[in-house]
Amino acid sequence: MVRDTVIVFEDEHYDGLYPISYTRPSYHILSGAKTNLQRIEHHFSDFNIIAVCREELSAIFGAESGLKIDQADSGRLILINGRIVLTASDGELITELKSANGPKAFVQGNTLVAAIIPPDSNKDFRYDLDKLHQSGGTERIADKIGDSVEVDVTLFHHIWEPMLINPKMIESDFREYYSENKGSTLPGDAHLYNSSDIYTAQAVTADAGSVIDAREGPIILEPGVEIKPMHFLEGPAYIGKNSRLVGGKTTGGCSLGEGCRIGGEVENSVIIGNSNKYHEGFLGHAYLGEWVNLGALTTNSDLKNNYTEINVKIEGKLLRTGSIKIGSFIGDHSKTGIGTTLNTGLVIGVSSNLFGGTLIIEKEIPGFAWGNDGLRREYALGKAVETAEVVLKRRGKQFDSNQQKLFKFIFEQSRKMRDGWIHGKRH
Repeated sequence: MVRDTVIVFEDEHYDGLYPISYTRPSYHILSGAKTNLQRIEHHFSDFNIIAVCREELSAIFGAESGLKIDQADSGRLILINGRIVLTASDGELITELKSANGPKAFVQGNTLVAAIIPPDSNKDFRYDLDKLHQSGGTERIADKIGDSVEVDVTLFHHIWEPMLINPKMIESDFREYYSENKGSTLPGDAHLYNSSDIYTAQAVTADAGSVIDAREGPIILEPGVEIKPMHFLEGPAYIGKNSRLVGGKTTGGCSLGEGCRIGGEVENSVIIGNSNKYHEGFLGHAYLGEWVNLGALTTNSDLKNNYTEINVKIEGKLLRTGSIKIGSFIGDHSKTGIGTTLNTGLVIGVSSNLFGGTLIIEKEIPGFAWGNDGLRREYALGKAVETAEVVLKRRGKQFDSNQQKLFKFIFEQSRKMRDGWIHGKRH
């Protein structure tokens, strides 16, 4: 039986999601309880799905770095931009993608959101499908199709956006994926508010002295979640598989992915997974990758004293956020020492090590940086790899050769910015 093929792709604007997209395709960005790819897979579960990404990421994520036509069945090709947040409210677009014959392009401004390529045209797009994430790649496809329609959808352009809409996305995902099993029995002696809006998977425990409050929004607790005494969890909230909440409070719309260890105060933040903020300190309006460790009393600012709009610097470019509440954005494997304080809207690259009990004033810290504003060194690649190997081994995982190659790639890619930071040059 011939099936249509959905191609989930990165376009050339994946860099707007730095520092998180240094180490994962743009469709693996978490917001709410799901990634964009998981939502697409849900809505197109009967289709052959192929994910396409940058070459340096393909081996790690089991995705293609370029699509060969013979990988697809001989049915239609349905292209879907990995930056789209596809929910039940996009039902009209989903229906048309499933049923229309094409060729047809769906755009938002100059961005290709999706496209339908009929079977007899597949070969005509062979070259273009191999270069979707390169400059001009999606424009060439849209131009070749010709027939395009404007659509109103949610696309992630910058890394603060999935954080800012996170409370809304938790509520949306709860209704779409979890509401049939809401009001589940919660083992343990936690005090519950509005238990009918709490989803509890298997092997979740919540000890006496903890409070789980769904009055402000739903709460999703995945398998193996542990909530220890003296933790206050307020909805909307998503807590991923095998995460542990210790003393503190998690409020304002947080999504914590698999394997996190969280204490202190966390507000309206997203952590993709396997990261530690075990001790006291404040994390607000922030977005963290995986394998991040925040030392005791690490605190970020998410509001200026004059209540003005916060700008964020990514790859040396100062960008307006349109928001007065913006915290930190921290790439995979980065660490902070005890007492570190992080400036409003700070961006930290991959595998940086910041310490010294001082305020980090700079707006952007490159990958593989070591020190602080006053003591600036390069975090040697070999040492960074050794640390990553130890960290993953502690969780029963392996930092394999593909991840080492990616570390080396990012190390070289960030060298120029890192040299400027070391020598105190503004970039």
